[in-house]
Amino acid sequence: MNILLTGFSGTLGTAVTKSLLESGHQLRVLLHGSVIDPQSLGPCVEIVWGSLSHHHLFDQITNGIDVVVHCAWESRGMFDGMLEKMNLVGTINLIKSAGRNKVKTFIHVSSVGVYGLARSLWGKVLDEDYPLVSKEESLNPYPWVKVLIEKKCQELRNKLDMNLIIIRPGLLFSDMKAPAKKLVNFKNKKYGILVGSARNQLPYIHVDDVAEMILRIIEKPLKYAVYNCVPTLHLTAAEFLKRWGEYNGHRLTVLRLPRLVIRLMDYGIQLLKRMLGRKSGSSSIDYQILTGIRDIRYSAEKAVRELGWQDNLTKAIATRSSYDSGSYSKLHEVN
Repeated sequence: MNILLTGFSGTLGTAVTKSLLESGHQLRVLLHGSVIDPQSLGPCVEIVWGSLSHHHLFDQITNGIDVVVHCAWESRGMFDGMLEKMNLVGTINLIKSAGRNKVKTFIHVSSVGVYGLARSLWGKVLDEDYPLVSKEESLNPYPWVKVLIEKKCQELRNKLDMNLIIIRPGLLFSDMKAPAKKLVNFKNKKYGILVGSARNQLPYIHVDDVAEMILRIIEKPLKYAVYNCVPTLHLTAAEFLKRWGEYNGHRLTVLRLPRLVIRLMDYGIQLLKRMLGRKSGSSSIDYQILTGIRDIRYSAEKAVRELGWQDNLTKAIATRSSYDSGSYSKLHEVN
């Protein structure tokens, strides 16, 4: 199939690109601001230079496309509502262009952040039918804009002759990107930083497992569907980080960063910006802390049941077993 991929240069986009190419698809990618040699991508990848703010390109880049996989997120406009304008308006215009060009399937990558982080959710298991967070409780522009995009998708689903599927991944990690707030190298040792006690369970999901879900949706799309893309096994954040280190050949020391320290660091950063006369948005420190200390479960049952999906690589790390992350795509090559 001919597939348009946005967010090509990101952590998820890189994994999706590899998976789609191994499955025999032809890619057109929307790329902005990355230093890359087009020749290194091979003949199956066509680059179009642009971003979500370049609406005039959308009819052109969706022409002749069978599937759009929308992973992109513009993070450059944190002030004066620009984040909302760039991502919400850009995504909706891209969906409408895809509809005009008779694209068969549009896959939008959202986030489990749309459920919010309220303490009333802690200990609960949230499936795709759980209500989306309100603007007041979202605490940060990122989840709220994701909510707005999803609501607009719901409005458009019956107006377009196109399959429209939303994926809600948990916290993304990869072989190179640790399931932690930060990975620090110091004196030949690696330290993984987590927030709070790290005894809570966080929804870390390997990007290759997200890519596999996208492959399955491309093969058997529904008219409209929403899927959580989250781990099916649950370990504490500290234990999972340690097992990620073991899986990738690292001896990790887990550092637990108290919430008070994070607040003091944020206060210092905001104070320094004011002293330097730099413009800064409202602090999202509460959102950052709650993202790290939440203890919310998310259900993957719908994706397992309807798509036959499994979080094979995430599960392999959690159980200290082995898994060939390319096995699914190799078995489903497109002729």
